[in-house]
Order: sequence, then structure tokens, then C-alpha cells
Amino acid sequence: MKTILLFVLSAIILSQSYGVAHGAEDIVTVATDSSSYEEGEMISVSGSVSDYVESDPFKNFDVTIKLVAPNGNIVSISQIPLNSDGSYSTFIPAQGPLWKFYGDYTISVSHGSDRNASTTFTFVLSESEEVIEEVTEEEVIEISEEELAEGCGEGTHLEDGACVLDETTEPTPGSTFSAPTSGFNALTYSIVFTLAIAFAIMIVLYLISRGSRTKTA
Repeated sequence: MKTILLFVLSAIILSQSYGVAHGAEDIVTVATDSSSYEEGEMISVSGSVSDYVESDPFKNFDVTIKLVAPNGNIVSISQIPLNSDGSYSTFIPAQGPLWKFYGDYTISVSHGSDRNASTTFTFVLSESEEVIEEVTEEEVIEISEEELAEGCGEGTHLEDGACVLDETTEPTPGSTFSAPTSGFNALTYSIVFTLAIAFAIMIVLYLISRGSRTKTA
């Protein structure tokens, strides 16, 4: 009999404790006006404290609102006074140097050390618009082959967009004589040069011979 009574009392105590614990969770509430926000938008946060009594000095104090990023860093923390009916509301701008991560952000609200609530929302970083300047055919500066050829120096010509040396170069007026490079012309000039030397030698020998005869006479 005693065992049955102890079991009944334990069940009653546990049920009451469970009801108190879950009732405490509903004392403080918090919500946002949207489940996701983009960079630059305003986050509307609102909620209430159900057992708030303005005349009670043990309950008449502000709620603390803390915003935590996905990596655990605290983005913002502030205290908001309650209205006479226990409600509260505030705005948090979704912008600034601490808004670096995409993902779920958590808003925690506490009224005292053991009375709190929380909610989450998704933050989306705005895509930066990268301006890619595409060069069209009309914007390309076309250079004619004649203009390119003008840039080649003397003795060179334009070939496949590059300046290359000429294979043969004709002598310009006033320039020194240069022997032709073809085989036939080289042979011809060699024969003429040899005959000229032979003719010069004959003239020298003739003059020497004539001088000797003059002395003998």
C-alpha cells in the first residue's frame, strides 16, 4: 500500500514539474517578420513576457536581445524596455562589418536569468554585381597592313604581321658597290676582274721594256 502511495505522489510531482517547466517556456516569446533576410534589409523583432507586472519591482526590467551569427560570434546585443502589456518590438539592420556569413542567425531574448526564448532566420548575402567589360569588334582598333609595313625598317618587309629581312636588297644611289650573290654574276665579275689585272700587268711590263731600250740606245 505504501509503495502504491509513493508511486502516485511521484507521478503527481513529476507531472506538475513538467507543466511548470513547459509553462515557463511560453512566458517569454520572440518572433521575426520573415524567415529570411538579404543584406541591407531591416529585421523586425517582437515578442512578449506574459507574466510581466509593471508595478512588480522583481519583474519590471528590460528584456535582453542578442543576435548570434552562424559561427557563434555576437553580431549585436541590446536591452529593450517592455510596454505596459508586456510586449516589446525593435528593428535590427542586416548590414555592417559583422554580417559576413551566409546561413542561420539566432535571436535570443531573455527576461531574467532563467526566462528566455529564441528564434532563427536565414541571412543571404547580396551578390555583388561585377561589371565585365566585353570588348566588341567595333571597339577593336584595326591597324591596316600598310600602317604596319610603315613600321618596318629599311631592308625589311611585313610578313604574317611581323617585320622580316628582305632576301635581296638592291643598292641605293650613292651606296657602295656590293657584288651580286648569284653564281653567274659572280663568275662574270671574276673573269672581268682577272682580265683587268692581266691587262694592267702587260702595261707595266711594256713600260719597263720600253724604258730599257731607251737607256741602251
